[in-house]
Amino acid sequence: MRYVFIVNPVAGKKNAYDTVFPAIRKYLDANGIEFSCYVTERPKHATELAETESGKGDAVRIYAVGGDGTLSETAAGAIGRKNAEVGIFPCGSGNDYIKTFGEAANFLSLKKQLKAHSHSVDMIHSNGQYSINLCSVGLDARVAFEMVKFKDIPFISGPMAYNLAVAKVLAGKLGEQLEILIDGGKRFDGTYLFALAGSGKYYGGGFCGAPQAVPDDGLLDFVLIKKPPLYKIPTLIKIYKNGGHLESEKFRSLLTFCRGKKMEITAPNLAIANFDGECAVIRSLRFEVVPNAVNFIVPV
Repeated sequence: MRYVFIVNPVAGKKNAYDTVFPAIRKYLDANGIEFSCYVTERPKHATELAETESGKGDAVRIYAVGGDGTLSETAAGAIGRKNAEVGIFPCGSGNDYIKTFGEAANFLSLKKQLKAHSHSVDMIHSNGQYSINLCSVGLDARVAFEMVKFKDIPFISGPMAYNLAVAKVLAGKLGEQLEILIDGGKRFDGTYLFALAGSGKYYGGGFCGAPQAVPDDGLLDFVLIKKPPLYKIPTLIKIYKNGGHLESEKFRSLLTFCRGKKMEITAPNLAIANFDGECAVIRSLRFEVVPNAVNFIVPV
């Protein structure tokens, strides 16, 4: 088994190569375990590195050292490679994908990581790129877009950056005109706060947007929420953050929930889309499940 570490030096508040990786290196050296380490230099570099390493054909464990975005990029480079397993040492702003599987402390333990088994999990394909956790269009994506600005401010944590971004977005124009088609049959249109496609459960620094999502069932959870009156939003956000929206009476007239393989979205007036924290302006896109895409390491 080969071990490869892909470190994102700009994930989170501090350079993980200086703060997290030294302990990893010390443990591996002390136990006589050979490894390779790369530091990413540009967007999508982790994907390139993972493609190269997994493409060698031998058994390899590739660990992302960063946040959800670094994990997604790394996993994208190992899609369909049965010889490769992908893991993460979480040190990003939100570290949300792992919340579906267990405690962050388990993922930060190198001893547990090396002993852990991997499980096949799904990914999301959209407009030529792959995500492992959650994608959305609308308010959520606008929040992610603004969050990038706040998390660069000293002493602003991931959750705090998210909350500040929410406040800024709520102070502006709310609602996106969207036309939505699920699995080629179910059609929806109207003014929506957002439309979400989830393989994992959590995003945005702990918001449980897809509380019933199962990351290995070959399906995505689709959550559509129409624009409510402004005065209701603070109460709705609290319920939504805790994952109670699917069962809440307060969401009954606003929410559509279903599972499927594909959601197509058209935004006549343009909208912002979020792909595991990466954002883009779109007019149309498709979120489609990629079943059994990658082997994900789950320490317990």
